[in-house]
Amino acid sequence: MAVLLGTLLGLPFWLLGLFRIIRISGYWRAVNYVRRGRVLIVANHPSLIETFLIPLVFWPWAMFRLRMFPWSLPDKNLFKGFTPEHHERLRCVRVGRDDTLESRKLNWSAMKRVMEHFERQQCFVAHLEGGRTSKQAEHVSVGPNRMGKIKNAQILKAAWKKGAWIMPLHVKMTDDMRRDLPGFGESLRRLLLSPKCWPIRLEFRRPYRIVGQRFDEETEKRRLELAILTPELPA
Repeated sequence: MAVLLGTLLGLPFWLLGLFRIIRISGYWRAVNYVRRGRVLIVANHPSLIETFLIPLVFWPWAMFRLRMFPWSLPDKNLFKGFTPEHHERLRCVRVGRDDTLESRKLNWSAMKRVMEHFERQQCFVAHLEGGRTSKQAEHVSVGPNRMGKIKNAQILKAAWKKGAWIMPLHVKMTDDMRRDLPGFGESLRRLLLSPKCWPIRLEFRRPYRIVGQRFDEETEKRRLELAILTPELPA
């Protein structure tokens, strides 16, 4: 199902790129790493729409190599009416973002599945701010780039255990695109019909691995925040 949806949306996404409405930097680097597998893409979360756009970066390659269509980690409340089979078909592993016993149990199970998928060379896209950037109580900035502080590093620990590459991704949008926290439908309307909301920039940073005998959660959170927010110097 995920591949079918990706195929239906991939051509419009490609056209948006052709007309420079969506602009991608570090494209071939991202494609090459995801082709090899076992990559965790971590992005800031300014709106809802980037959650749907990021997997489309790897169309049409994902049509021929399924692991290039990354899994996502949606909030448990996003697809309430869906069964586990639906989540599997959409390549989703649900997580909880609140501090309840239900969420802790769900996250423990989710990280177990994430590590199993890493073993199979699968890739993931994650947003670790705990929600959209503007809703966060604490922020970190590098120049004009800003995001909420990373709250949960469980998936970073999973990536460390399995030797996965971590690829920071900075999503940059205009103020008009982000204004009033639009839902998916309104975000899509702005993307297609409102030139003042253009462009959306997807800036893939240089990937890295977490190495060492010990995982330092706070250090890795801060390292990743800086990697997402810091622009790369021109080659």
